[in-house]
Amino acid sequence: MSLKGLRRKIRGELERSRLGFEGRVLPGDPVEFCRGWLGYEPYGYMWPFLRDEGHFVANLQARQTGKTFNGMAKLLWIGFRYPGSLILVTAPKFDQAKNVAFKALGEHLERMRGVDPRFFDYVVGRRNVLRTLVRFRNGSVIRAESPVPETIRGHTAKAVYLMEANFIRDDLELYSAVLFSLNTTNGFLIAESTPWNRDSVFYRMMNDDGFGRFSRHRVEYTEALAPEGPLNPEIVGMIEEQLGGDPGRWSREMLCEWGEDLDVWLSTSLIALAQDSSLNYHDAGTRLMGDFFVGVDFGKHRDHSVIAVVERVDDHLFLRHCHCFPLEASYGTVIGYIKRLQDGWRRVHAVYADKTGVGEYIVEDMMRGGLRNVTGVNFTDSSKEAMATCLKERMRSAVCPMCGWSGYVDALSGEWRISCPEGCVNEEGSKASLRPLLHIPFDPDLFYELNVERYELSKTGKILFNHPQGTHDDRFWALSLAAYAEEQTPVASPPRARVA
Repeated sequence: MSLKGLRRKIRGELERSRLGFEGRVLPGDPVEFCRGWLGYEPYGYMWPFLRDEGHFVANLQARQTGKTFNGMAKLLWIGFRYPGSLILVTAPKFDQAKNVAFKALGEHLERMRGVDPRFFDYVVGRRNVLRTLVRFRNGSVIRAESPVPETIRGHTAKAVYLMEANFIRDDLELYSAVLFSLNTTNGFLIAESTPWNRDSVFYRMMNDDGFGRFSRHRVEYTEALAPEGPLNPEIVGMIEEQLGGDPGRWSREMLCEWGEDLDVWLSTSLIALAQDSSLNYHDAGTRLMGDFFVGVDFGKHRDHSVIAVVERVDDHLFLRHCHCFPLEASYGTVIGYIKRLQDGWRRVHAVYADKTGVGEYIVEDMMRGGLRNVTGVNFTDSSKEAMATCLKERMRSAVCPMCGWSGYVDALSGEWRISCPEGCVNEEGSKASLRPLLHIPFDPDLFYELNVERYELSKTGKILFNHPQGTHDDRFWALSLAAYAEEQTPVASPPRARVA
């Protein structure tokens, strides 16, 4: 194509992005864009966010109130308004961006196609809508990316969307990378989340005067009750009753308030540091090689049975599997599930099972079912303290992958150590991040159960554990059992292959 022809094509694409199809003009108001182009009526409480023209936007909303759904609509409007734009979407783990954010994008574009198929084909086209990528015919692209600072920094973006920003582990490094990627485009940063920990960039976006350039939006559940929003008042009432013993979770998820970590065994900050965006749970039916350790917390009527499997790699533990059974699940079902795991996951060195309340026969049943390396554990004050301490020590302990420094992330000064205290820098020139010795996937149900466990000191100096009425700590104890099983089980290194 000649230079003259290329210029003519570019002018045509720009004119197409401005006028659309058959004279249709992109609305200057994103709310009107949702109505006319995407075929849906945004709820009134979303209008301020959609119409916000700020380049730095923080959006704090209650669960299921449409923050990501409407956020994706705004990204589509930006993509049409600014031809040739690169728009990045990231989340605490890549699958979340793919399965939630891009699902919402797909729904918007499918409705757009339903409103006017010819117009949709003219400006997008079905072949340009992929699971993690949307291409516009005006040259704009919306792409899902992992929350890795080096990856984000490698792009020059017009907009970056941080989904569930308060749950992203290396949030400060990621935020710095986002600023670099937007530096030459006068771009847009949109961060949305429900509250989690206070020592986070998202908390500062919403509350710190140093982040005063951020426009801030906050939507509690009361603003989104039907008919003004999608929340069913009856179901919300049931949720409030069920979370009556855990006011912290209710205030975070529905009232958009950051809670205090008072008398909790594992703080929100400690849990956030252990989260590893590269991890996903493995299916029980897969066949894996490694050094695995299983924790089983049995429940029946009021509590759930939960299985947690960790893998040891060098000195690190990775949570590879966590399965919660429905109430009333039989012990036989749980034992059969573990048997399936042990048959497929080679080198399961230990299975530590809670036998409190069910007696020795549960261990005998497990052995009769063909399970190997089973140890029954009675939950006493002493054994619970040992298991919970083992888990916490794994989460507190960290190493620098560059210089080998090892220590605790919760320093004596009261501040969190996130980067190497020896001043190591990575290839990008940023401070090297410490790696905790326990790695867990992004799993909100796991996070809340880890954070729900309370403790108090008895007169004899023992640590006593409890959890508020109406809450569950089954995942907490299953993971504690798995970590304790690894600590208590010596494992010889596999023999090295001979070198000829």
